[in-house]
Amino acid sequence: MTNVRRADTSSDPVLLGDLARAAGIDTDWQDVDGRRHVVPAETLRGVLAALDLPANSAAQARDSLARRRALPVVPTPGSGHCYPPPEGRRYAIVAQTFSLRRSTDQGIGDYTALAELGAGAPGAALIGLSPPHALMPVERDRASPYQPSDRRFLEPVLLDLAALAPMGETVAAALDVAEPAFAALRECTCVDYPAVWATKRPVLEAAFRAAPRKELDAFHRAGGRVLDDFATFAALSDRFGPRRAWPAGFEHPGDAGIAAFRANATDAIRFHVFLQWLCDRQLKEAAAAGPGLYRDLAVGAAPDGSEVWSQPTRFLRGFSIGAPPDPYSVSGQIWGIPVPDPHRSAAEGHAGFAALVAANMRHARALRLDHAMGLERLFVIPDGAEARDGCYLRYDAGGLMTALARESRAAQCSVIGEALGTVPEGFRDRLATAGVLAYRVLWFERDAAGLRHPKHWPAFAACCVSTHDLPPLAGWWQGSDIAEAEALGLLAPAGAILARQHRAEDRAAVAAAAGTDVATFNPDAAGAVYRHVSQAPCALLLVPTEDLIGETNGVNRPGTDKERPNWRLRHPVTMDALFANPYATAIMNAIGRH
Repeated sequence: MTNVRRADTSSDPVLLGDLARAAGIDTDWQDVDGRRHVVPAETLRGVLAALDLPANSAAQARDSLARRRALPVVPTPGSGHCYPPPEGRRYAIVAQTFSLRRSTDQGIGDYTALAELGAGAPGAALIGLSPPHALMPVERDRASPYQPSDRRFLEPVLLDLAALAPMGETVAAALDVAEPAFAALRECTCVDYPAVWATKRPVLEAAFRAAPRKELDAFHRAGGRVLDDFATFAALSDRFGPRRAWPAGFEHPGDAGIAAFRANATDAIRFHVFLQWLCDRQLKEAAAAGPGLYRDLAVGAAPDGSEVWSQPTRFLRGFSIGAPPDPYSVSGQIWGIPVPDPHRSAAEGHAGFAALVAANMRHARALRLDHAMGLERLFVIPDGAEARDGCYLRYDAGGLMTALARESRAAQCSVIGEALGTVPEGFRDRLATAGVLAYRVLWFERDAAGLRHPKHWPAFAACCVSTHDLPPLAGWWQGSDIAEAEALGLLAPAGAILARQHRAEDRAAVAAAAGTDVATFNPDAAGAVYRHVSQAPCALLLVPTEDLIGETNGVNRPGTDKERPNWRLRHPVTMDALFANPYATAIMNAIGRH
């Protein structure tokens, strides 16, 4: 029967193509070299089935096409202009929150560290932070903020527990008991997430018992069912472990088992509401302590996390977001992130997207959209397939842009759209029309002659030397990322030789343009590169703390997990010494912070 159905489907590829295009699925795609790739029929049928438009036979495909064409055409609204960025050419200090080190922290950077960074950053327009999205509640070694449990909520491991001491003697006593463990964790070069959380949790439980009930109840009511579902998921994880280990009857918030659990686990659920209350307070204090926060919104969440569990009909089963092959990833990328259902989003007036954006604009003056191309299309890959077997799935860009602009103006929060890699033609122009700043990276700004001079970069943009997925400036200059890739087996010896040749050419070009010595890297060279980049007319120059301390190791290497300390490296210097070191002095002077 299966073979007959496949024969029937493949007998009319025109019909399958017509249905796919009507559903917003591109039947082919071009790589960065201009080569055309035809999407496999199996991929098309799979995506169509996930969209409730099955095409396992010609008759089924005709019926799905008729239903799709019968839907009313919703006019694409005008997007308006997002809230404008700070006036003039300004700079922002960008930090991975976990990496910041204070002499009295608890083994990880925290919201208080952000407040101290903001208070101490000379002349900064904004303080940028890695996504503070809520990570997995029990699998604490899953540290990537770009595959969190829930992007709508905040991560409690980033709480500064010392700030809770005024809540009562029991909290102060719990802090005293935990201090020897915190002292040991404080000395680590990398964040030990499971150990930090295990040590923090008893203190937080003591604080919960001393929490002001009236204030907490008001926060719980204001958060509504969305907050209650999130807290319920975390409490279920505490009880049963990771979601894959849960018993039957707990698959979705509406299941019968969930109602019984809620009734019998009110304190367990309220504990996680309390954690969100604390996070919201401390993030608000961090925002008030400095020039304002520049937050980051990941493109998706983990398939087994709270965000997907609590709203399963908003995601397509059996697919992951990723990227097609390109020169930086010859096999393409599979991110393990569920795909939002474009038809469901449009039918709801993009209410879910608007709520997500609003949650991430809270206490922020700017928001960066990771992989902003998702406003128009996402590269979708079937589970178990290779990236080259994926396809582009299109979204209601006009409706999403309108929702984004509306939330931006309501929150008075400007927007930056990260659009790197394979970018749709004209997409950056459409972002600019909607008031979304572009995102430009020194190493990616190229033309036929090589690296493009920053003075030719757009004014309506945020620019930077490097990103969290690339080596910091010192590491790039010294080629430490190439050496690491070779050591990890990600780069063959011949490939490493070629990579070093290309790097030497780029390094020589940057050194010549910046007027510095190509042979060595030191604070003067760092200052020269930043002086070069500061010639860009861009509205915002992003300065990562890794460059301020001359760090050579990258925060993250795409395509790896535990092979290296992704999302775990801590700064070797404390906050009070951050701006006093020679690299910071040279860079801050070079960008004219005075």
